[in-house]
Amino acid sequence: MARDPVTVDSERTVREAALAMDRSGIGCVLVTSRQDGKEKAIGIVTERDLVRRVLTMEGHISELRVKNIMSSPLIVVDPSATIEEAAGIMERSRVRRLPVVDEGGLVGVVTVSDLAKALAKQLEYSDAVFNAMARVSAPKEGMYV
Repeated sequence: MARDPVTVDSERTVREAALAMDRSGIGCVLVTSRQDGKEKAIGIVTERDLVRRVLTMEGHISELRVKNIMSSPLIVVDPSATIEEAAGIMERSRVRRLPVVDEGGLVGVVTVSDLAKALAKQLEYSDAVFNAMARVSAPKEGMYV
């Protein structure tokens, strides 16, 4: 699980969200909004959202707001959930990223990759293909240059 996930306010532009993802080397940002004096996660924007909902649009997209393209309502999981429970939520909801939320708010984000790594570790699995799919080991330097 990635703790302290990157967030953007729902009124920010889509470009600002994309820049936040790029600068942080991540594939999603959580969208927040101030409600009852508190910051609350209300949606998520992924790289896939940018491709499918923004790049396919006609016209001016420079002023497009995050709230207009985010996936919402936000599907979340409790920090006490097991790997199996989180995987079940992801499968049923057809999502690859799952914000972790407790009564205090946003705790982190669990990804399909996180689940695969945890499962590989649990099973003491060392198959190179599985590890590559789960990104268990870092790629060799210069591999993707």
